[in-house]
Amino acid sequence: MAVEKMQMMNLVAPLDDMHDLLQEIVLIEKIHIKNAVKEIQDSNFTLAVLEEHLDSIADMGTIVKYKANKSSYKIYQDKLSYLANALDMILEPKTDLDRKRDIEDAVAELDSITRKVAPIQDKLTEREETLHRYEDFLESIEYLKDINIDVCALSRMKHFNYHIGTLTKDKRLKLRNNYENISAIVLHIGSSVDGEAYLIFSPAQLEYEAERILKSLNFKEIPLPAEFEGVPSEIYQKIQDVIMDVKLDIEDLKSQIMQLKKDYEDRVDRIYSRVLLEERIENLKDHAAISEHFFYFSGWIPEVETEKIKQKLEEVCSRVIVVFSEVDEVPKRVVPPTKLKNSWILKPFELLVNLYGVPNYKELDPTIFLGLTYLILFGAMFGDVGQGAILFLAGWMIRKKESLKTPGEIMLRIGISSVFFGFMYGSVFGFEEYLPALLVHPIENIDFVLYSSIVFGVVLLLISFGISISNMLKIKEYEQGVFGRNGIVGLLFYVVLLVGVLELVLSDKIIPISMLIIVGIILLAMMLFKKPLTALLFRQPAVYHEGKKEYYIEGGFDLVETLLSLLSNTISFIRVGAFALNHVGLFLAFTTMANLSNNRAIGAVILIAGNIIIIGLEGLIVFIQGLRLEYYELFSKYYTGDGIAYSPFKLNLETEERK
Repeated sequence: MAVEKMQMMNLVAPLDDMHDLLQEIVLIEKIHIKNAVKEIQDSNFTLAVLEEHLDSIADMGTIVKYKANKSSYKIYQDKLSYLANALDMILEPKTDLDRKRDIEDAVAELDSITRKVAPIQDKLTEREETLHRYEDFLESIEYLKDINIDVCALSRMKHFNYHIGTLTKDKRLKLRNNYENISAIVLHIGSSVDGEAYLIFSPAQLEYEAERILKSLNFKEIPLPAEFEGVPSEIYQKIQDVIMDVKLDIEDLKSQIMQLKKDYEDRVDRIYSRVLLEERIENLKDHAAISEHFFYFSGWIPEVETEKIKQKLEEVCSRVIVVFSEVDEVPKRVVPPTKLKNSWILKPFELLVNLYGVPNYKELDPTIFLGLTYLILFGAMFGDVGQGAILFLAGWMIRKKESLKTPGEIMLRIGISSVFFGFMYGSVFGFEEYLPALLVHPIENIDFVLYSSIVFGVVLLLISFGISISNMLKIKEYEQGVFGRNGIVGLLFYVVLLVGVLELVLSDKIIPISMLIIVGIILLAMMLFKKPLTALLFRQPAVYHEGKKEYYIEGGFDLVETLLSLLSNTISFIRVGAFALNHVGLFLAFTTMANLSNNRAIGAVILIAGNIIIIGLEGLIVFIQGLRLEYYELFSKYYTGDGIAYSPFKLNLETEERK
């Protein structure tokens, strides 16, 4: 439940082994890539001065960026997409590939499979198009099948042309109102959900005029099948027979495709993986540096993976040099990526942490604190056994969808918290008469609920100060860690402020107010003069980057902001109790409306609708208010969130981007 320790990996190997090593790096999928040229230029690329390293070190004087001669893999990707569509499969990249198989062999197999699939797929496409055409013909002839007219005779007319088609209902009325302006015979031959069907005869000499009028009416022409002869009823039967034959052909072709899928699906996936792998290797080369004989590569890896990764790379190339450096051994300006390591219970809350910002590598991971406190805050504001159970079930269902898994896991957990506090409050779907309250009925103990909220907020703020001090001292920021507003002096000032307020509220003077005021002023002065005090503590000169006068003016305003923020941060937690009361009050409003209806059925509907509104609307509001307390009242004390997310280079680019 912390930030996982990382190490910088610097790799040097002969140019001849570049492809094989980069291939292994892609398939390992645990290396967060750095630009080797930049690392070398910034003197961050280090090798131990051993005898076997001398050639590599000597060659580093001629370092240049690798210029990849990138081949276009689009043609292969297009063929793979064609096969995936033909075989009705989803391409899945695999990392357990044969490392020695080259791209040429994979492409040759791809062409071979394509030659087997393409004729059947093309035939299937042609038969499906034929089926669609004949079904359209069948629909067209439907309007004429009861008319005893030879279709061929219509086509052979010399002095008249004909049109068969449909008009929408409104266009039909427009046509009826303009019969006298149309030099044609208009026959209504049927109706359908799309509109009205018409057979129209017009003189050949007036064809242009007829077409213009029909076009203005959005007349949808129905083509008649030229390959069939006879009266419509005979043609209708013939088309039905042909459609049956085409459907049988399609079924046979689909069974052949299914057999091909069974035979080649895994092989197509592996070809896809090889093509994708070569593409990723080319992308990876952009981060490499080369000299005359060697190539150089850098990246961050989890400390627990160092030996395993080194072993894999050495198995690929015996001449590879892999050097790992601790974070403390690299320059401070080089920021390691952050990989969070939490238990399955709290891991979903990493999403809420990352929404604010990725934790800095050197600060404490706030996930455990946020996860536990957020569960308490949400449950306290939305405590109800029934409504919490609905949230739990909703989260259980949502988590089954991969893209919503983490939000579903969070909803599941806050549902459990809501159920727990529902038992504490004795509330089930808003009713408080069916369960005994294990702690308190909020609406009957308003003062207790509100005061408890503030006390809980004070506890969280004190813990936040402790985390802030730990973070600052860890990175040796003694000025802020000791004398800052969120440091030791700031914590002491907050305690003095709390004691003073408590004495005023309780009218019990344990410590004289005058003494508290004097101590408070001294602590504020220490915050204002934190820079010279830090310099005095460590016997160093005080350096004012923005000027001495500006520093103290800004410091004065900062003291006022500190005083106001401490008060507002504390009072802000009263909303926890307020929402607990609001939760009860809102349901009471729906209960009152249900009672006023004087009808059990209507009353039940009102209560069900009320619960739905409370779960949906108030649940969302409480969710946001809990986040607000975490982000603005607590994170502002101890969390910077300016880290870099650990993003290892992966074979599947989509997976890498989701991370």
